[in-house]
Amino acid sequence: MTRVLQTFPLPAEVEAKLRAHYGVTQALFAEGDALAAAARGCRGVVAGTEPWTREVFDAAGADLEAISRVGTGVDSVDLAAATAHGVAVLNAPGENAQTIAELSVGFMWSLARRIVRADRAVRTTGFEMRTRLDGGELAGKTVGVVGFGEIGRRVAAICHHGFGMRVLVTTARPDPARFEAAGITAAFVDLDRLLAESDFVALHAAVTPDTERMIGAPQLEAMKPGAYLINTSRGQLVDEPALVEALAAGAIAGYGADVFEVEPPPPDHPLFDLPNTVLSPHFGSGTFEAMSRMGGRAVENLIERLSGGRPSRTVNPEVYDQA
Repeated sequence: MTRVLQTFPLPAEVEAKLRAHYGVTQALFAEGDALAAAARGCRGVVAGTEPWTREVFDAAGADLEAISRVGTGVDSVDLAAATAHGVAVLNAPGENAQTIAELSVGFMWSLARRIVRADRAVRTTGFEMRTRLDGGELAGKTVGVVGFGEIGRRVAAICHHGFGMRVLVTTARPDPARFEAAGITAAFVDLDRLLAESDFVALHAAVTPDTERMIGAPQLEAMKPGAYLINTSRGQLVDEPALVEALAAGAIAGYGADVFEVEPPPPDHPLFDLPNTVLSPHFGSGTFEAMSRMGGRAVENLIERLSGGRPSRTVNPEVYDQA
């Protein structure tokens, strides 16, 4: 029976579908030598965010034909190495968009209303802080969305329709027809203007050489006083040392993030000591609905590829011409 490797947990019914087609080896969250060893002899992988480096591909052997990500991002995969080894890299764009968009807006709400601080206060001092926990509404504020893919579009729609927020967008494809398709009123602006005018800046861009650490000290300084930064995309979009300085100095009001430059972050990460942060463990896709959609798509992509097909959700389609 064809063997495949599973490195990321799947909902029970999705895993059952995978096992109905293949012999499954589990090595959840394996990395490095352990990942390469587990992949040897496997034709495909249902993968998480573990690093697939050139060294891992070299050591995994020639049987590997496809890596199917449970999710959208493939920044942890060396695509050049995958292509050179004849491995198709598959992903599931859009399947987690609603879940992550809701989390992004949840960070805005939590920071603006001091929800986490209020929870801590009532657990430790009862109602002592009741009249001292200030906050603000989202209604009527300006949200700046950096990146207007499926997630960014949904964040803009929730903010526009749900809170009556003014929406500014920075994207590489500023086509006004995209606003009409999203059913919102908004404006495309450059990053400088977005930072200067937004009460909330939500990062939803992919990590590329052009976007890595796109929010550094100059950008944080350019943000509107009292503004919040939200990051549910990738930690590499933000210069974390510069961010810590800005938060500690009160240059920006707060930071909500599901991602870090290094994951998991060290236990003494300086963001942990700041009261104006709300942080979560890269669980943006962690709803039953999203995991079922993403896992299901990942398994379907893998079945299609190992059956000789060319899935439309292939990140490196040139691998097929090469074959």
